[in-house]
Amino acid sequence: MKIISEAIVKSNSGKTFEVKKGQIIRVIGESTADYVVFNLRNVKERFDQARTKVDQGKIFVTTGDVLISKFNNVMQTIVKDTYRGSHDMEKGMCSTSFYKKWGDEIFKIYGDVWKKLGRQKVVAPKHGCWENLAKALRPHGVPMEDVPSPLNIFQTMVINAKTGSMRYSMTRPRPGGDMMDLRSEMDCLVGISACPEGGRGKDLKIVIYKN
Repeated sequence: MKIISEAIVKSNSGKTFEVKKGQIIRVIGESTADYVVFNLRNVKERFDQARTKVDQGKIFVTTGDVLISKFNNVMQTIVKDTYRGSHDMEKGMCSTSFYKKWGDEIFKIYGDVWKKLGRQKVVAPKHGCWENLAKALRPHGVPMEDVPSPLNIFQTMVINAKTGSMRYSMTRPRPGGDMMDLRSEMDCLVGISACPEGGRGKDLKIVIYKN
């Protein structure tokens, strides 16, 4: 294992990483990582939640599964996943406008679980994952409206098979952090936001390496 770079993404902030074909990016965390991918050579090609689900016939991804672009190309392969829960591809990103416009309604839906996790009310952050990713991706020519819905790593949602309703799970990463390793199948630009999680979010550690 040859380490190419290491970095910390501070809670409620975002960073970008260039991960060349054959390199592996490791995400280590105790809270949610909002994760998006672009073709480094053409940022108009980007990770697509729907393609990733439909092309593989599943809504949860783990070791051996792939992240697929809007152009139906494989961007990355998950080569390691230590998290006990599932990773979300139904919910999008938190944002200031989301909480300001929908906060009270959202708390009616998710409030029971949030209270168990120590969150008593909705407080709109000055910025959330959408803003974090938009800021980090702006220098790469990605406008805010083109930030795709993410793979929410380490965020488990419980989905009712009959009604389609979803709720946050109490499943959390292990103390010290779980990890997910993704190998790039093309030269990739990766954007990561360390979700604020209503004030519970923690820093993420990012390692890029090659075997």
